[in-house]
Amino acid sequence: MTDTGLAVQERAQALSQIGRHAEAAQLLREALAGQPEHVGLLLQLARCHRELGQLAEANRLVDRALGLSKAPQHLYAEKARIFLAADEPGFAAAAAQHALELAPRSWEHHGLLAESLLRMGNPNRVLAARRHADTALELAPDNPQLHVLDARLHARMGRLRAAREACGRALAVDPAYEPALRELARFDAGQDRTSAAARGFGDALAANPRAAWNVTAHEVVSLALGWRLFDVTALAALAYWSVFALVDPAPGGVRPVAAGMVLMGLAGATGYVWRRQPDPVRQQLRRWARAAAAVPGLLLVLAALASLVLGGLAPAADSPAAGVAALLLLPVAAVLAFRLWRQLRRRSSVAIRRLGYAAWARLTARRTAAGS
Repeated sequence: MTDTGLAVQERAQALSQIGRHAEAAQLLREALAGQPEHVGLLLQLARCHRELGQLAEANRLVDRALGLSKAPQHLYAEKARIFLAADEPGFAAAAAQHALELAPRSWEHHGLLAESLLRMGNPNRVLAARRHADTALELAPDNPQLHVLDARLHARMGRLRAAREACGRALAVDPAYEPALRELARFDAGQDRTSAAARGFGDALAANPRAAWNVTAHEVVSLALGWRLFDVTALAALAYWSVFALVDPAPGGVRPVAAGMVLMGLAGATGYVWRRQPDPVRQQLRRWARAAAAVPGLLLVLAALASLVLGGLAPAADSPAAGVAALLLLPVAAVLAFRLWRQLRRRSSVAIRRLGYAAWARLTARRTAAGS
């Protein structure tokens, strides 16, 4: 490898680190014109094309370099990354396995194979990914990338607490490590901890302002906040009518005062949550409120609020106002029941997955011991 090739690679690497992959690729192409068989330049150019999403060209460059290299483990590793970017985990696993056979003590190759097996999905491959991730962590315990991979494996196996702890270990190594911050925010969003998810995504974006997923992340948080508003409003309306329409159906008394207090509490809680959100989430919420997709959710919130207002008027049980309130509550109660069922199913699926993987791991270990 010539000094010129090394210098070009270093300059290209510096450009890639600040997101200027196209400029880095142009620099490498110019250098390759004079050194067409320079394996390091070919590998670096393939990485630039992968970052630019030009996966076919990246793969072609790696194949070209494989015909020239006497130590191709890094080329096979790059090939695995290209296949992962192309959502071809089976081919990625094969390439990572080739790299691992050439360098069996490489944490990078163990990590790539674990990532590939994790994406393939079935329980046996997830357990194999777990073993390779453990080996990679033994070889490089201070690598935050491996701790994030560890977190994703724990999450796949239903171990959410262990997944959070793994992200915490990554952040202990690098407090501004964006993938770990993003994974924690995703865990919060998946558990409907919307305010924590919004703050987590904000921290991740502060660590990496060029992240391509920022709009999607804020959309997820904004949508979750909108539905959380419905959940709280619907529960308040149903609780109010359950207490006063079933337990104390007589009109008058404390019913108007109670309805007013509930409405004031909802307004105060909504304002508090609004003030806690980062500016990007507020902007996304404003856009969401004006979009046609928000109309059903807003109508449901208004129906719940209208039933509370009618309750504040303290109508008699057989009055038209009480009938209208009951009609308004029917779709609200149906949607709330569906959302509660879906939340229960989500939480139970995590527990079932955790128990299932634990049982499958023990069964696999017994089969292995019996076979040996």
